[in-house]
Amino acid sequence: MIEEHRLRTLIHCEAARRAGPPPSVTPLEHRRGGARCPAPRQLEASEVGRVLNMLLEAYDGRRPAAQVRALVAPEVYAGFSGPSRTRPRHRTQTIHTCTPAPDVIEACARVEADGRSFALAARFTRTARGWRCVRFAVLKPQHPGRPLRRAA
Repeated sequence: MIEEHRLRTLIHCEAARRAGPPPSVTPLEHRRGGARCPAPRQLEASEVGRVLNMLLEAYDGRRPAAQVRALVAPEVYAGFSGPSRTRPRHRTQTIHTCTPAPDVIEACARVEADGRSFALAARFTRTARGWRCVRFAVLKPQHPGRPLRRAA
């Protein structure tokens, strides 16, 4: 014996259909993110730390600079994509963040390389496409034999 199975429509479980055609989005709106895209959310300190580690890898030459191009401003990218120099591996030890303005995050970190400690300073701004690093600097100490220059 063959049993016949029929599919029934479940009226209360079906999603309502739209009355008109779907809204159209022009290619320009799609590229710019359009008015429909929400602003990027605030970065957490752990996320800032991950981005700083990625940027340090590009700074050291362990990561191709092209991988971080979307995360940094053109002037920061120019510093990563210049002539490759052999640098020791920098590792973040402590990271501190602050928010001086609603669309700005500033971060400082202590990094170590070859048993020495250095300071790292970075500034991120919120854009329509997401957060972008606009300043990135590894601050190295003065050499012991050179006199310290002070600004007047």
